[in-house]
Amino acid sequence: MGAVVTNLFARPNSNYVVGEDILDAILADDANPLGNIAAIINQGSSVLDIGAGNGLLGRVLARAGKDVAIDAIEPNPFAASLIPTCYRQVYQGYLQEFHDQIRARNYDYIVMADVIEHFADPQPVLQELLKCLKPDVKLLISLPNVAFGGVRLSLMRGNFVYTDSGILERTHLRFYTLELARQLFAKLDLSEHAIYFLQRRFTHTEFNSDVRSAGFINRVRLAFDPTARAYQYLFIVGYGRLPKSSVVKRGEGCYGAVVDATLFGRAIDRLFRKLLTIRSRFK
Repeated sequence: MGAVVTNLFARPNSNYVVGEDILDAILADDANPLGNIAAIINQGSSVLDIGAGNGLLGRVLARAGKDVAIDAIEPNPFAASLIPTCYRQVYQGYLQEFHDQIRARNYDYIVMADVIEHFADPQPVLQELLKCLKPDVKLLISLPNVAFGGVRLSLMRGNFVYTDSGILERTHLRFYTLELARQLFAKLDLSEHAIYFLQRRFTHTEFNSDVRSAGFINRVRLAFDPTARAYQYLFIVGYGRLPKSSVVKRGEGCYGAVVDATLFGRAIDRLFRKLLTIRSRFK
């Protein structure tokens, strides 16, 4: 076993405490990675949730009606104490401590939802993990997109502000674009089965004030760039070559970003939605 990587997570305990009401909100949010992961995982599957936090994925799966056998690995003791009983087994500690247990389970899915950006060097960690998995395993890996339009517009104004939650979370040790993520998976000899672009409107994120202060032309240009609209990416990767990976776009598309890009974005948005409501009454 390689050296155990520690001290990766330093979030306030309060960040891990969430109520039941968030579950339906996650499932209703097309751009939420956990909701999309729950839709991807098949009934009756065996799942390992690495970096499980408070066990939110297991709760989402249960709310979505997915009957799966799910285990968790979580390094934070407080977060691990919150993981619900829908998890079969909770391993409190770091991934590299549980290779033997992973090898014995033959998981169908390995989930790393916004986890690899917390590793200083994820490649050797993932290489060791892959040695423990069966050939037809699928890895579901979501990560924040540092090339999101809100980040780009903030940088244009000279701002790079760390936050407690979001793309520039202060616990992130690596930052990824679409191309950098693809390069990592290629080095691991993993094939892309699908890539989900989880799109959000620039002004509906932590970058709202910088976006509204940015230049009109820059906002419009980024509105038409799919890699700028992606707040996060969700990859399905595994062994075995496919002719072509699927590209799935979820969440707010080009319309929302274009509305944000206009000088009177809020007014246009209200007018458009009002027109849609009026139209629906005459159908």
